[in-house]
Amino acid sequence: MADMTEVSKNDFEELQFLREISLTLAHSADTQVFFNNLKNIFEKYLSVNNFQIFIKDESTNVLRDFVKNWITVGKNQQQELAENIFHRLKNVHDKGFIINNTLIRYTTKKELPLSNLKEKHNLLYFPIFNERNIIGVIEIDFNGIEKDVISERFLTALRIAISQINTAIVNKILNQKLLTQIKFQKVMKSIAKLIENQFELDYILPIIGELIDGFVSEHLIYIFVKDENNKYKLFWPLDCQDSAILSLLPKITNKKTFVISKDGKTGLFALKNDDKITGVIAASSNIDRLSKTDIDYLLQLSLQASVTTQRANSYAQVLKYATLDALTGLNNRRQFEVRLKQEVANALRNKKPLCCIMLDIDYFKHVNDTWGHSAGDCVLKSVAKIVSHELREYDIASRYGGEEFCILLPDTKINEAAFVAQRLRKAVEKSDINISQEGLAGEVLNVTISVGVSEFDETFSEPQRLHQSADVALYEAKRRGRNRVVVYDSALE
Repeated sequence: MADMTEVSKNDFEELQFLREISLTLAHSADTQVFFNNLKNIFEKYLSVNNFQIFIKDESTNVLRDFVKNWITVGKNQQQELAENIFHRLKNVHDKGFIINNTLIRYTTKKELPLSNLKEKHNLLYFPIFNERNIIGVIEIDFNGIEKDVISERFLTALRIAISQINTAIVNKILNQKLLTQIKFQKVMKSIAKLIENQFELDYILPIIGELIDGFVSEHLIYIFVKDENNKYKLFWPLDCQDSAILSLLPKITNKKTFVISKDGKTGLFALKNDDKITGVIAASSNIDRLSKTDIDYLLQLSLQASVTTQRANSYAQVLKYATLDALTGLNNRRQFEVRLKQEVANALRNKKPLCCIMLDIDYFKHVNDTWGHSAGDCVLKSVAKIVSHELREYDIASRYGGEEFCILLPDTKINEAAFVAQRLRKAVEKSDINISQEGLAGEVLNVTISVGVSEFDETFSEPQRLHQSADVALYEAKRRGRNRVVVYDSALE
C-alpha cells in the first residue's frame, strides 16, 4: 500500500510538472517571460541551480543566449559545447540527452543508476532540433539526487516536456525571423518614401542612418559621402573613430561595392548614383560578427538608399526651378529671393513701406530627436498652415530653410508688422499639434516661435539687408529667452 501511495504521489508530481510546462508554453508570448517561467518550473520540481538555453547562429557559427541574443557564450564554453555536446547529440534527434558527460538514450529499457549524480552540481544537456538539425541546447545545473535511480516514468515525463519546449523554441525563432523580415520591409518602405516630402540630402541621409541603425541594432551605423575632391567625409553621425571602418574605405570601388573586415565585425556598403560611388554605409561592432543575413539585409538597404538619394538628386534639380516648398506648400527659398527683389523694387518705386518677418520654431531639434523626423515634418506643416491662415492674401510667406520661415508684408509699417508678428506667435503658442498620424497615438505637441521684424530702409545697400535685419532681430529674440518678438534696431548689431 505504501508503494502504491508513493507511485501515486510521483504520478501527481509528474503530471503537475507537465501541466505547468504546457500552461507556460501556451500563455508566455514574451520570450523573457517564457524563459523565466520555464526556469521557475524546473527550479520547483528538480532543485535547479541554473537553467540556460543556447541557440547556434549558423551564419556566424557562434552560440547565443536565447533571450538576450546579442550576448554570445564565452569562448571556452563555446568550444566545449560545440565540440562535445553538439557533436554527441547531433545524431540522437529527440531520443536522448547528456547527463554529466554521459549520453543517455530514452530507449534504455532498464533503470539508470545515478550513483554518480550525488555531486553538489550535475549538468544535463538536452538538444534543440529544427527538423533533424540540432540548433541549440538546454543546459540544466541541478543539485545531487538522493534516489539511486531515475524511473522510466520520470524519463517519459521529461522527454514530453523537453519535446514541447523544443517545439515552442523553434516556433519563437521562426516568429522572430518573420518579425525581423516585416521590420526590414518597413524600413525599406520608409527609406523609399522619404522623397515624398523632402529632396535635400542634408535631411534624407540622417534619417536613412537612423532607420538602418534601428534595424541593425547590434552594429553602429555610419554614413560617409564623397566630397568635391572625391574623398570620403563622415556625414552621419558627428564622429567616427573606428579604425576598422577608416581602413576599409579605400577598398570600396565600382567593382567591389561592399567589403567585410577579416574578423567579420565590420562591413562597408556602397551608395551609388549612375554607377558612380557617392558614399558608403558602414556597420561596425566590437562584439558581433555580421551574419550572412545581416549582410544581405544591408546590401538591400544600401541599394534602396542609393535609389532614394539618386531620385532626390534628380528631383532637387527639377525643383531648383520650381517655386513651392514640397513639405509646407509655401514659397521656397529661391522664390522668396525672387519676390524680395520684386517687392523692394515696388516699395522704392511707389514710396510704400515694406516689412519682413523672420520666425524660427523654438527647440525644433528636440522635437526631431524625441519624436522623430516625421513628427518634425508634422510640426513644420502645422506652423506653415497657421502662418498662411493669419496673413493677408497678398502677404508673401516662404520656408526659408529648416525650421525657419520668412514673410514679406507689402505696404506695411513697422508697428503693424510687429502686431502681425505677435498675432502669429500667440496663434502658434496656443495651437495643439496632433502627431498621432505619425504613429504616436494620442501625442499632441505644443511649440513656440521666436520672431524678428524689420522694415526696409532706403539706405540699405541691397534687398537682402531687409531679411538680414529681421534675422538679427530673430537672433536677439532667441537670446532673450525665445517665444517672443523683437523689432530690429541698428543697436542690435
